[in-house]
Amino acid sequence: MSSKLVANQALMKQQNRARVIYTLWKNSPISRTGLAKMTGLNKATITNIILSLQEENMVVHKGSLHGSVGRAQKLLMFNENYGLCAGIMIRAKKINLAISNVHAKILWSTDVPFSAEESPLDVVDRVASVLEEGLAACKCYSEKFLGIGVGTASLLRHEDDMLYAIHSIDWRNVPVIQYLRQRFQVPIIADTASNCAALGEKYFGIAENVSDMLYLSVGYGIGGGLFLGGKLYRGKEGFAGDIGHMTLDPNGPQCPCGKRGCWEMMASAIPTGKSFLELRQAADEGDGTAIAELAKIGSNLGKGIANIINVLNPEIIVLGGDVVHAGKWIMTPCRSTLQEQVWPWVWERTRVEYSGLSSELGVSTPSIIGAITKVIELLFQ
Repeated sequence: MSSKLVANQALMKQQNRARVIYTLWKNSPISRTGLAKMTGLNKATITNIILSLQEENMVVHKGSLHGSVGRAQKLLMFNENYGLCAGIMIRAKKINLAISNVHAKILWSTDVPFSAEESPLDVVDRVASVLEEGLAACKCYSEKFLGIGVGTASLLRHEDDMLYAIHSIDWRNVPVIQYLRQRFQVPIIADTASNCAALGEKYFGIAENVSDMLYLSVGYGIGGGLFLGGKLYRGKEGFAGDIGHMTLDPNGPQCPCGKRGCWEMMASAIPTGKSFLELRQAADEGDGTAIAELAKIGSNLGKGIANIINVLNPEIIVLGGDVVHAGKWIMTPCRSTLQEQVWPWVWERTRVEYSGLSSELGVSTPSIIGAITKVIELLFQ
């Protein structure tokens, strides 16, 4: 038997195993017959793979399905406590930490505040120590640590996972990922906060069955995560999604990046100096200034989204981050502007919605869930 044929057979076995694992993870509880139908694999192959997964404690039996005829079929369940997944979200003033099971159910979470004056690696060292405490607290669920997903509000050089720059705290070229790999000796996968949020929304949110989706994180700035053809799009160097610096008005306000009229200077909370929660509370109380500020932001948000729709034609645009607090005060003028600037036939077939995940851990929920999902995805590879 040629080495090429052996390699092809080994690859096929790996692919079959990954297909079964994903189908189990997605559709538990399920019978062997159901697995065979959903994966297209024969029952003998299914049986062999299941035996292997049971030995690894990845799969457990969970009752039986009694049909009208024949024997009852034993149901298989993906073991939700097969291992622990960690998520780290690096932001300008605090770092969010969470540990979950393999279905992204949060078992433990905390925040680590820090100041811009602290050394970046000192901050990361403190985060690692807190995470170790969290892992110790979660040993009652599982002692198997599967990995860490890291999201960052900075640009991320995908080639070497280097934090290229977080301008608001002057972190530049910080080797966070390399440090964490040395400390924990587990797989560590990094991406931007917006890409992580897009992934979380794709697996667990309102974009679950959507192939083409744009996630916009709108707060003190704007970031984007893009799914095209069902796959996360990063661009050549991994910088895709730095959408807040799209020029909306060349004569607009000065941006710290050096340009004028960047989208995030006109369609985020930056020009107000307040959070969207503060603006929403003021608007709800009838404050005319807050209402006008939110309306202007919503309109400018719509103008930028209209450009994106005209170029990419996504099925859904998901708005996440602090902007979810603004509710109708942002969404109504945003949709109104879109209706004016997008072809009617396209607009009728495009959804613009707030994230469905922005609750459990506050507005960071989609990003932290997405970071954790990057670890979960390793099970399917």
